[in-house]
Amino acid sequence: MSTGMSINSKAKRDKKKKARKCNPSSSVHNARPLDPFQVTRGLQNLFDPSKLTAPIELNDDIRSFCRSISDFEPFFLGVEPEPWSRQSCCNLNVQEYIKLHGGRMICGYKIWYHKPRYIEAERHAVWEKDGEYRDVSFNADGEHRILFLPDSPEKQGAMELNKHRFRWGKDAVTRQLIAIQEYSEKNTVIQHVSHETAWNTMLTHEAWQEGQRMPSMIRVPLEE
Repeated sequence: MSTGMSINSKAKRDKKKKARKCNPSSSVHNARPLDPFQVTRGLQNLFDPSKLTAPIELNDDIRSFCRSISDFEPFFLGVEPEPWSRQSCCNLNVQEYIKLHGGRMICGYKIWYHKPRYIEAERHAVWEKDGEYRDVSFNADGEHRILFLPDSPEKQGAMELNKHRFRWGKDAVTRQLIAIQEYSEKNTVIQHVSHETAWNTMLTHEAWQEGQRMPSMIRVPLEE
């Protein structure tokens, strides 16, 4: 009888583990809540720009995360901006480059990694012509290489078709922090400026190379 009970218990545990694996959000609800200090410290650490960088190489976690977004394979791409390239204006940079060299825009995601707990896909656009790809934008943190994941074909032609960001957490605490961050972002008012305003406002790569710096998002006072 005791043997049968242990087998049944093991079967139940295995079933629960499988369910959690298929539905990672369930582990968030079942995890012990974090206190305010843990939340503040955890968010600062998890999204620390110095730790959230382009992956050095692909691993199973990154491949699995990318497959959940697109059927395409991610690939590494060197950063090759023009002097006039604007910070945080990847689609505008590609459109300007197309005017000069032809080709087309490929929309997808830059993959960021805080090894080994957190992966993030940030909406991005690169240039392509005759099988040649080029990232004509620059990273504000100075990284010279990105891991790029093309989106599905029907979403490659316009940034508006792509979700702004995807996030993945390896453990329950990380997933809690992601949920808190996304809740905060959902309840934050973001005012988008026109393409013309962005082009005339954001830092050029030439100015960045000369040492000038500016945030990627600018606070704009809301109209009364």
